[in-house]
Amino acid sequence: MKELESKLNNPRIDNLFTDYYDTLVHRTVHPNQVLRIWSKLMIRELGLDIEIDQLYFTFKESILYLVEKLDTDRNELPYQAIKEEVFRRVNTIALIDDGTKAVFFEIFEKVHLKAEKSVQYVNEDTLSVIRQFKAKGGRVYVLSDFYCPSTLFVELLKHHGIIDLFDGVYSSSTLGKSKHTGTVYKALLKKLHLEPSTSIMIGDNERSDSINAEKAGLNSFVLPHKKHLRRNKAKAIGKDGRKIRDLINSVYKICSKKDKLPYTEYVLFYHFFTERLYTHCKANGIDSLFFLSREGLFLKRIFDSYQKFHLISEKEAIRTHYLKVSRQASLQIALQPIDDEPFSYLRRKYKSMSINELLGFFNFNNDLKASITEGLSIDCDELHQDFFDSDNYRQLQKNQAFREAYEAHRQTNKRTFNTYISSFGEPIESKGIHVVDIGWGGTMQEAIYNFFNGKIKVFGYYLGLNLIYNPNEDTKRHGFIFSILPYMNYDFHILHANTQLYEQFAGANHGCCVAYDDSKEGYTIEHHEENEKWLYDNYIGEHQEQMFEIHKFLMQHLEPICYSNNIISKALVNFALKLGTLQNMRKIRFLETLNSGYYQNISTKKTGIDYEIPKNLISIKEFLKFLMKPEDYFRYVVKLKHKLFKTNKLIAGIIPMRLVLWYYQFNRFVRYKILKRNILLRFNYFR
Repeated sequence: MKELESKLNNPRIDNLFTDYYDTLVHRTVHPNQVLRIWSKLMIRELGLDIEIDQLYFTFKESILYLVEKLDTDRNELPYQAIKEEVFRRVNTIALIDDGTKAVFFEIFEKVHLKAEKSVQYVNEDTLSVIRQFKAKGGRVYVLSDFYCPSTLFVELLKHHGIIDLFDGVYSSSTLGKSKHTGTVYKALLKKLHLEPSTSIMIGDNERSDSINAEKAGLNSFVLPHKKHLRRNKAKAIGKDGRKIRDLINSVYKICSKKDKLPYTEYVLFYHFFTERLYTHCKANGIDSLFFLSREGLFLKRIFDSYQKFHLISEKEAIRTHYLKVSRQASLQIALQPIDDEPFSYLRRKYKSMSINELLGFFNFNNDLKASITEGLSIDCDELHQDFFDSDNYRQLQKNQAFREAYEAHRQTNKRTFNTYISSFGEPIESKGIHVVDIGWGGTMQEAIYNFFNGKIKVFGYYLGLNLIYNPNEDTKRHGFIFSILPYMNYDFHILHANTQLYEQFAGANHGCCVAYDDSKEGYTIEHHEENEKWLYDNYIGEHQEQMFEIHKFLMQHLEPICYSNNIISKALVNFALKLGTLQNMRKIRFLETLNSGYYQNISTKKTGIDYEIPKNLISIKEFLKFLMKPEDYFRYVVKLKHKLFKTNKLIAGIIPMRLVLWYYQFNRFVRYKILKRNILLRFNYFR
């Protein structure tokens, strides 16, 4: 730097031309990795069904083809020609249609800019010298050999907060001339009306920035280059899968610190659910989402943050709404006239019920319930198996006070919900309703579909699916972290083992919507159970804040990594195995606290999580099955330590769960790396 300062102190030097890469800025990755990041972002934003490396090599091959076709240096290629060639190749094999061309061209450079921003940092040493030169009245210009236009460099300089230092920004692609061929210098000096003897070119490439500059009459200075070459070669080493595993391990370590609440690492599941949801929306042209309460409030927060961070074009933003609904409320709006209502969900979910429990389901007040039950000559608290086929229900069904209250309740809910959903201003008649929720079967999705009598499509997007109701072409659904569809595989068994934790960690700060009433502010009637409110105020709220900070950490550190869905799926399964088996006492105690506040608005058991393990599992037969397919038993393994903690804390503390984890890893390795390749067990036993 002192040598450069000495050169710039020459009173005859008035103009400084500086290279950009490895002069003004450095990258944290190999230069080719930037193109892979560009490919990843393009695929995500356009929903392309293509691998990252396929699009990367398409870009690289397009440049090689154009260099030969146009008989020019690669740095002098017009950026527009590259855009058109890449589109032509992707369009020809039907990965993108003609109607998407305008959007493709619009975001092409924006994605390049985002990819570059994510990996660049300023070379403060060079910048300090340039600032000194500028302060003395010198003029400074950026001159880069690159296939991107000058506008990209202008935006990058703005991003780094140094645009004011420069009197002009030029790239070989925009000029059609390059430093590499030496054609740019005289042309640019003529354009700027500058004398070569009063100008100096600095950069890290001896041929482009020194030899060719001096041939044109400029002064020059070469910054050290070999160390950058060695550094870039080193950055080219490594695998995407390893980088993902290292990042997940970093998250696990951060979340294991004493200043973090237990299980904040669960944000990994929410984050990658959001990423897959966003990608699905882009691939299918979905421009609005309804996040269903209450878990949807946190999911929406994560999604909005993710979209803000990654969005390339504001015009393509996905609109997000928060719809207050619940299983109980969704069933209210779908009620049919009492003589036609089958109560299918309640029949399926609860084999025994009483009249008072059914009246509570309708959220009738005490006076109304009393006026109904007074006319019944039966015990209204008596539980009945197959309640809706019982004499008690038939007597209730004929009760005039009940029939009138039921119909008024049904009509109020339908009218109010219709007003409520219309208030969002979405064209649901033409585009349908796209709902987002934690899972697990699609009860609320189907209820909304039934509310509109099947005339409006309602699609569901869930963190997980573990039940199948009656989906059709108008009620399709996806589980983005785990799904029973199209069939239960190894990953499903591992990832769905602790579904209640996915629910609790995404809890909301408001009560459960139990019905709709247009006389109420916000259209909803809500109930916030005291234990649940206490749990949110004291634990879940802070838990979510800590998870949200990790989510932001993930966005920053994932951006330069080019990973596939398969890499993430494998990493999440490994992570879930670790989470489910290696639970320390601090985590077990935290589960006890969560258990005290778990509330179900439709259930005979209102609070608490069921951690019971069936007794018939304790047998040699079941143990042998476990040895063969341990994933089938993981939902019990994750509860084992908690169950032991409640009966014998000493045994819970010393049980060798790391050996259990090791066996899961060993079993999977043998089955999927050794046996799967050599024998047919995968077709008749293993999956």
